[in-house]
Amino acid sequence: MSDDASLHGALQKSAEFKDEGNAFFNAKDWTSARIAYNQGLACLPSPPVVVVDSAQRQGTGDHETAADHQGGANEDDAQGEQAAKADAGKGKEVEQDLPTEKPEQPAKTPMQEACCHARVILHSNIAACDLKLEAWDAAVKAATAALDEDPHHHKALWRRAKANEAIDSWSSLTSAQKDYTTLTEIVPASQPLYRDASTVLRSLEPRIEAARKRDTDKMLGQLKEVGNSVLGWFGMSTDNFKMVPNEQGGYSMNFVNNPSQ
Repeated sequence: MSDDASLHGALQKSAEFKDEGNAFFNAKDWTSARIAYNQGLACLPSPPVVVVDSAQRQGTGDHETAADHQGGANEDDAQGEQAAKADAGKGKEVEQDLPTEKPEQPAKTPMQEACCHARVILHSNIAACDLKLEAWDAAVKAATAALDEDPHHHKALWRRAKANEAIDSWSSLTSAQKDYTTLTEIVPASQPLYRDASTVLRSLEPRIEAARKRDTDKMLGQLKEVGNSVLGWFGMSTDNFKMVPNEQGGYSMNFVNNPSQ
């Protein structure tokens, strides 16, 4: 049996599991849908190993009037192919005039392209299930797996952004902001997805600032606890040290013998 014939059989079996997963998803059985989509993935060959820029691996909803770009898992092949044709993104500039070209990947056969497309859809659909199950970290991971092979897949970008929003940390909200920004750059302004991403972006900045302050205060509080546990051996605490503005615009650390006074 030729490689293409083998891949054709794998694609057919994978498509059967995808259809089964779609039926479970429509019945709101998210767990069974997720299992079926994973079974579909298991039928397909693994993607080629590619070195991915860490900035692309962010990590990392539901309503296509925004209804199905957000949460529905039933992506058909025509929709997926349209998203897959989007521009794959610009290369990263380098600081020095040195040759930094990545080795060219061998050209994919049509069957290999079809397998790539199928993997992207299945990973994105798994992310949709994880969103329904409120498994935010898993949703980020699944959507990122889809984006590793198709960096501008609309639904995967949206789903990763929604999951990162739900995680609600400074870093995750910043990652969500990047994905929403990417969507506004690659989706036509006439589409509901563009309008939805733009709306979320406008409300995201104050949330990011609040999360930054919250996470920073938490980190400083933890550092203070560690400092107090060490200084306690010497009868002191972090309250014995005060930061005082100096004439140079910086700060000086002063020791205070009785901080309570």
